Amino acid sequence: MEPGVFKIGPIRPPSEANSLLLRVTENCPWNKCKFCMLYKKNDFHTRPVAEVKKDIDAMAEYRDRILTHFKDGDYDMEAINQEYQSLATAEERMCYQMVFIWLTEGNRQAIFLQDANTMVLRPEWLAEIVSYVRVRLPEIQRITSYGRANTLAKISQADYKMLHDAGLNRIHSGYESGSDKVLQLICKGTTQEEQIIGGRKVREAGIELSIYFMPGVGGRELSTDNAIETAKVINAVDPNFVRLRTFVLRTGSLMEEVRDAGGWTEGTDMEKLLEIRNMIAHIDPTKAHGKITSDHIINLLQEVNGYMDTEIPWMLDYIDSFLALPELEQRKYQLARRMGFPLDWKQLYRLRESDRLYIEDLAKNLVDEKAWEKKLHAYMDRYI
Repeated sequence: MEPGVFKIGPIRPPSEANSLLLRVTENCPWNKCKFCMLYKKNDFHTRPVAEVKKDIDAMAEYRDRILTHFKDGDYDMEAINQEYQSLATAEERMCYQMVFIWLTEGNRQAIFLQDANTMVLRPEWLAEIVSYVRVRLPEIQRITSYGRANTLAKISQADYKMLHDAGLNRIHSGYESGSDKVLQLICKGTTQEEQIIGGRKVREAGIELSIYFMPGVGGRELSTDNAIETAKVINAVDPNFVRLRTFVLRTGSLMEEVRDAGGWTEGTDMEKLLEIRNMIAHIDPTKAHGKITSDHIINLLQEVNGYMDTEIPWMLDYIDSFLALPELEQRKYQLARRMGFPLDWKQLYRLRESDRLYIEDLAKNLVDEKAWEKKLHAYMDRYI
């Protein structure tokens, strides 16, 4: 039997890079956030459960087909490549490749339910889909989904229990900020109260919660409020993960209208780092026990990772050690990082000599602050 194709949406969290992607809903039911450009030209709709099940069947069929080439503890790559090339369409090849990566690099661990807010689906429908994943892909260890904070607040505890029992393990939610002022500014369509209510419901159901924080999204004017009120939400909810996503004013986004209207000024790269420090400093380690992760290239210091109940002092010291560097050393690392360098400033010697010379020359001679930030922004605009 020839496998069909399954739909693949446009986005997933970096932590789901090697997961299977199952498109349960399409686009975003809110679609008004001023920083987001992803779904603006597309209408939201849910997919029929029967249609989603067919996609799961297709995934299982690709898995079975690929596993016929697994012998004596390894894959016959020549046979894999021949089969891949023989597929009739680009869509089939994309599906084949995703399942192969999931089998090999993903350790058969996870599947992510797309798109922007799968939790808006009727709970009984979502539970049916999750249960079917467990039946057809029993090797899956983790089923995860995006869910908007205001949606999470509306779901009953009984429905969360049903979803947990069906096999939903983790929900990712773009809180972005815990500040009501910032949430209103960016048209997030939720409140701090809803974030706390929804987050607590998820945690009480035994489902992991991964929330996202955008340092800098409130601009200079609301930087302190953004940091402190976000820490307040973290202390109240105790999420399993707080994932940092440094805000960058993306060219063409509706945030440009916010800037042009006045009262909002984008902070510098270093000011956003200070905001991260401020947020971490206001987390109560007796109330928050999960992990802060910096798992995106957009963050300046990717090594800011640690458990909130035990490693806050280390994270603050690490940030402070960078802030204590001479300005030239800071600028050299900023530029290297924004060019895509994946390590910390202690590893700059690993750069090619030509890159080191270019970076040092630019860091020394680009003295105008606005020109410097514009240069950094040009690199960061690529990553969002």
